[in-house]
Amino acid sequence: MDVAIFGAAGFVGRNLVDELTETGHTVYACDIETMEYDASNVEFVEVDITDEAAVDSVVSKVDTIAHLAAHPLPASTENPKLNAEINVVGTLNILDAAREHDVDKVFFSSASSLVGEVEEVPVPESHPASPQSPYGVAKHAIEEYLEVYNQLYDLDYLVFRFFNVYGPYQPPESGALVPVVLSRIAQDKGVFVTGDGSQTRDFIYVRDITEFIVEGLEGDVKNEVVNMGRGVETSILDAINLMADVVDVDPDIDRKPERPDEIDNFYADTSKCEQLFGRVPDTDFETGLEKTYNWLEATLED
Repeated sequence: MDVAIFGAAGFVGRNLVDELTETGHTVYACDIETMEYDASNVEFVEVDITDEAAVDSVVSKVDTIAHLAAHPLPASTENPKLNAEINVVGTLNILDAAREHDVDKVFFSSASSLVGEVEEVPVPESHPASPQSPYGVAKHAIEEYLEVYNQLYDLDYLVFRFFNVYGPYQPPESGALVPVVLSRIAQDKGVFVTGDGSQTRDFIYVRDITEFIVEGLEGDVKNEVVNMGRGVETSILDAINLMADVVDVDPDIDRKPERPDEIDNFYADTSKCEQLFGRVPDTDFETGLEKTYNWLEATLED
């Protein structure tokens, strides 16, 4: 396949470039950030997805698209309009180019955060959506747009709703739990938990996700929204203790009052993933943390 990856310089994007490179596909790695990549089947293309002409130029060359580009959740609360311009209008540029050039399939990375207040656990794809951030609203809107584009223009799509993704290329500056805690423990700095730390999350290793993305682009699964988690709940406190074991450090854990908006338990119902793909993501948390720490340790040394 010839594949365009929008958001290729991001966390999941970098891992997907690695995954696709190893499978021999031709990759157009698109992002607003310059990306160096030493592989004969990868071409970096500087593209802002709000630039309709630039998007069209890339899409005209490919068979499939992996759309990972996004204005992030924390920034969305500061500038909802910019979030909509990038996440919604930028995505429509991609979808319009895809239907114009008869692209086989568009993969889109959605987010479990569009669920909002949890009414049912494990969380199924059919759970009502009540997003509590502009980012979540945009992700939900794009899922709806994809369904409409399929109905109106016969454009095939595949959506994965990411749960708590972690792994190589995710820097501590992202604010995500795993890289923040791993880096602080490794540097002998304290960490904190809110409440008693019993809140549970579903942690999924990034290369499990990229394997499924490639399988989804290559295979027959289409026009589906699929949870991408392990379906395993891990408490925040247990996650911190496991990271401490991986680093082999006894951390100083500070306890802070529970946040009023804290979600207690949140993990994926993976039955649809198993039904469609015949399996579910299976990298256990400890193994994934060890791989992540090996990458992070090298980064900290640099």
